[in-house]
Amino acid sequence: MTLEPIFEPRSIAVVGASANPTKRGHQILRALGESGYAGRVYAVNRGGGSILGQPVYRAVAELPEAADLAVICTPAVTAPDLVHACGERGIAGAVVLAVGFGESGADGARLEARLRDAARDGRVRVVGPNTSGLLNLPRGVNLIGARGVRPGGIALLVQSGNIALDLMTQITEQSRMGISICVGLGNEVDVGFGEVLEYLGDHDDTHVVIAHIEGCRDSRALLAAASAVTRRKPVVVIKSGRTAAGAHAALSHTGAVAGPYDRLRAGFAQAGVVEVGRTDELLHVAATLRSQPPGPPGTGVTVLSDGGGQSTLVVDTLQEMGVPLASLAPATSAELRNRLGPAAAVDTPVDVAGAADADPGVFARALEVLAADPAVGVVLLVGLFGGYGIRFSETLAEVEAAAAKSMATGMRALGKGLVVHSQYASHSSAALDALREARVPVIGSLEVACRAAAKLQRRGERLNAPRPPWRPGRVAIASPHQVIVTSRRERRITLTEAESRALLEEAGLVFASIEAARSAEEAADAASRAGGPVAVKLLSRHITHKSDASGVMLNVAGEDEARIAFARITANARTYARSRGLPPEDYTAIVSPMLPTPVAELLVGACRDPQLGPVLTVGAGGVWVEVLRDVAHRVLPVDEAELEAAIGELKVSALLAGTRGGTAVQLGPIVRAAAGVAECAMRWPDVAEVEVNPLFVYPDRAVPVDARVVLGSESQRRRP
Repeated sequence: MTLEPIFEPRSIAVVGASANPTKRGHQILRALGESGYAGRVYAVNRGGGSILGQPVYRAVAELPEAADLAVICTPAVTAPDLVHACGERGIAGAVVLAVGFGESGADGARLEARLRDAARDGRVRVVGPNTSGLLNLPRGVNLIGARGVRPGGIALLVQSGNIALDLMTQITEQSRMGISICVGLGNEVDVGFGEVLEYLGDHDDTHVVIAHIEGCRDSRALLAAASAVTRRKPVVVIKSGRTAAGAHAALSHTGAVAGPYDRLRAGFAQAGVVEVGRTDELLHVAATLRSQPPGPPGTGVTVLSDGGGQSTLVVDTLQEMGVPLASLAPATSAELRNRLGPAAAVDTPVDVAGAADADPGVFARALEVLAADPAVGVVLLVGLFGGYGIRFSETLAEVEAAAAKSMATGMRALGKGLVVHSQYASHSSAALDALREARVPVIGSLEVACRAAAKLQRRGERLNAPRPPWRPGRVAIASPHQVIVTSRRERRITLTEAESRALLEEAGLVFASIEAARSAEEAADAASRAGGPVAVKLLSRHITHKSDASGVMLNVAGEDEARIAFARITANARTYARSRGLPPEDYTAIVSPMLPTPVAELLVGACRDPQLGPVLTVGAGGVWVEVLRDVAHRVLPVDEAELEAAIGELKVSALLAGTRGGTAVQLGPIVRAAAGVAECAMRWPDVAEVEVNPLFVYPDRAVPVDARVVLGSESQRRRP
């Protein structure tokens, strides 16, 4: 079923209607009347009678028709039976407001399971439970009881009633925009983020989406929808539960699973979602992306200010965000010098240096020059603009207002973005009113203004990128590999290194040669055949980390040292196994030639995230991986260009590029190794974790040195 009966219902049943003005069942009836809802409204309460002049039906079964939507305002314990009754009556959708489900513990989780079953069995699409409700202002559907909110183009997709209220207040009081749809998804027992976002992508009255997400039950579906929608409409997200403590709080609030944030954040970026970290950024960033063109391909941000201190802070902030600053053409700087005089700074950041104190129209004349420069895509105007008539003389107000109109018109004609920071944003100013009337964002916080300009520039980069948009899609599944079958039969979840190598070799990786040794003599023979120093490493079915068991010896030279190495690591393994209560086994070893010192050691791994599916990680490898934490993530699948981009995000990428006279390496071999690890994770759903660490990187090749594969449970195997 599509979501139209929920968001655009022709008739609504208020189940749990009440004559008590403090109850939601009363507030919703009243709000539907006040908001101009043109459809039919039915009140349901087992007491009967009338409320607000409407007859009250004693049960859902008594309704004269199958309403499109029921809003259930009764306690949690009644919800499963009422949803069942809605299904019996043929009602297509239900909004369940009550709290007391999965967010409240084991009993609530069982009640939520009953609600899910009732919805599935009755074919009723359910929003919630634990939701603030639903609002479609253009249609007059007000199931939140909101007052004084004007219709407009912003859709709110939230999991917190307080955040929804705060955003509605901000939009109404601090902008000239309005709201199209607001929906609280709560615990997502049925209708989820991805499905609603897909609906909003096709919703004509919605031009930008703001989402607050605590936990998402199907993050992959969310990313799939976002990847399509963000090409047409901006989607701005704030994620709570980013830390371990926050994730625990999110679990108790929504009952949803708050997955590891770093992986979800990578998915957001791949899907074109614009993420912010502060609630005071949400509206300003969304309004900027809605109202301003992001600039032509290959352009950057420039700064126009009336004070060196603030402009320097802005440049620092933009640089820290990785935003490219526009390098102005010599002709542009020369014309700025001609218009602004000798005291002005005429390259990014451009500073009018006091010239505006007597004539704020200088901003418009300077912007006219800046905007014409082909390197400029977005201009961030910083300082006192809008306040000259207040601070210096009322006679300047008219000049300011004319300059504001000129700047807005000129930038829009060129298809370039303008963001204005003003210290007088909270004051009454004709110039700032003129900018707002022209839908130019006016922001009082310097940091938030920088964030808005940065997000606008980055959205332009994505929209202008030559590569097709990323699509998460479905992951192909192959039959279990023989080593997986063997491990399952032996009730092991950790593959040996030899088994891990076999799996990864079939996925495309090329390892250095090894020999397996079952005794000290076989180790000595293998070392002799190697003709040089070797590594001797433990091969165990139960010991996961060889180093923890002192199971690795390097630079072993000759047959005698190989015998000693084999004896030592197997003895260490037996001691370690006894101390950990691991079952005894006949330990063997891998003997492999020592490799030359690489240019760099990398880590390439993948894991199966419960909500996102397989996620690839690349980073600085070796023994310091957990200390350095220099990693980048990508939700799979990805192409080679995306893999190169992930490698480019690493701090160690400077080493790979041959910085400070070092040896540069080819990225192709690294990309192919990462693609092989990704293929392993995608091809076999049994694989929960796969890791190559270290991957030795040389100028023209990449050699996987150590490999580890961990299988998941049967329930994990069925996930995406």
